[in-house]
Amino acid sequence: MRANDHRFGLAAEAYVFGYPLVSSVRLLERYAGGGLGSRGNTGFNYFDHQWELPGPRSSFVSLEADLLSSIALVDLAVGPVILKVPTDPEPPLLVVFTDLWRNVFAYVGSAGITGAESPVPSSYILVPPGWTRRLPVGFVPIEAPTRLLIVTARIALDSPQDADLVHHRQDALRLFPLNPHGPAAPGPPPFTSTICEDLRFWEELRMWLAAFPPASAEVEYARRFAPLGLFDDPSPYVDPDPSLAWSLRGGLRAGRDGLERLVHAGRALRGGWSSTPHALDFNIDFFGPGTRDDPAWRIADRQHGRLARAILARQPVGPTHGYRSLRASCLFDADGRRLTGAHRYTLDLAPPPDGASWSLTMHDYPDYYLVDNPLSRYWLGSRTKGLRTRPDGSVRLFLQCEPPSDDDELANWLPTAPGDFRPTLRVDGPGPAVLDDSYAPPTIQRID
Repeated sequence: MRANDHRFGLAAEAYVFGYPLVSSVRLLERYAGGGLGSRGNTGFNYFDHQWELPGPRSSFVSLEADLLSSIALVDLAVGPVILKVPTDPEPPLLVVFTDLWRNVFAYVGSAGITGAESPVPSSYILVPPGWTRRLPVGFVPIEAPTRLLIVTARIALDSPQDADLVHHRQDALRLFPLNPHGPAAPGPPPFTSTICEDLRFWEELRMWLAAFPPASAEVEYARRFAPLGLFDDPSPYVDPDPSLAWSLRGGLRAGRDGLERLVHAGRALRGGWSSTPHALDFNIDFFGPGTRDDPAWRIADRQHGRLARAILARQPVGPTHGYRSLRASCLFDADGRRLTGAHRYTLDLAPPPDGASWSLTMHDYPDYYLVDNPLSRYWLGSRTKGLRTRPDGSVRLFLQCEPPSDDDELANWLPTAPGDFRPTLRVDGPGPAVLDDSYAPPTIQRID
């Protein structure tokens, strides 16, 4: 085998391995420089809040209409960082911690979302990798796998009238360095601008692999890519060897195309619903507060886990393990026909077992925008005020573009797009009965 043929295959494999890291740092740089929502340039170690109510034209990225989010980019180059969270149980709050390799390694928050027992501690301390100095007492330590993190807080929004209460909880979120006189957060190492654009991925991976190494169990695997120049210094990509450049360019395309073909792998489809409750199970190295170190929630095969990690990295940062929130989306009715606003549908939902709560959010398709409608109603759920339920606690939802002709059905009407649409069901705090592999939401019935 020629050397460049060997390096071509290595490059395709290295793309899948390194894509989660590169995509995460690129996202973090864009957020740090351009802002996350209403406050513009956010910087590091500071929460930016979604103040506006979710809607079809929301500027703050949100796929769920019954939550308001706050996001912080954390840089632990300044040393340990203290996190303060509100402790009142209502409205429920969940804080998700994600490192640059897309490992969701910790959760904190209200019992209603996290399943934790009250009272929830109010003070945590985020600890940099390799930190050996003594930490102050009175804080729950959360050890970070990488120096840079994304911290996402989600707070339940039961109705627009509750916005002020949610904003009050957002304001109570605090981040500040343990050492107030330490250096400013530097962020990620800057990209070398003299690199050709089509080799940029490799230069970023070279720099960021050194700055944000993977789990120790993955270091030996990463060394396999040394023939690609990923561990060289100075950069081999400024004036690259032509055969190396050929391998890197072609290998990137092959790795990217292969990832595209795998993007729908592992999606369970039952009764028109699809879900990926185990999409985060590639993290088998870091288990902080609120996570489950359980074989049922780990991908034991590391190669399988690397593919799952790369697939997950195509999505926005912030998803949760299925044992925290189970999500399912639907494109087809009970007879396998595409859901469309040209028809009317019903969905009969029984109360989720084990005390879980549910919400159903309506999106258009093929995009993922909330559906504009005269009521500004984008979701219904078990916490919705005025929802009509049966004596057994079950509820019939009416999914259609135009309002129901029967006024008694209006309270349970979730407006759809006039074209194709995609409802998303979320079950918070799912118990064993929901997490069983045989569980599936009820089918959506067409009634015209």
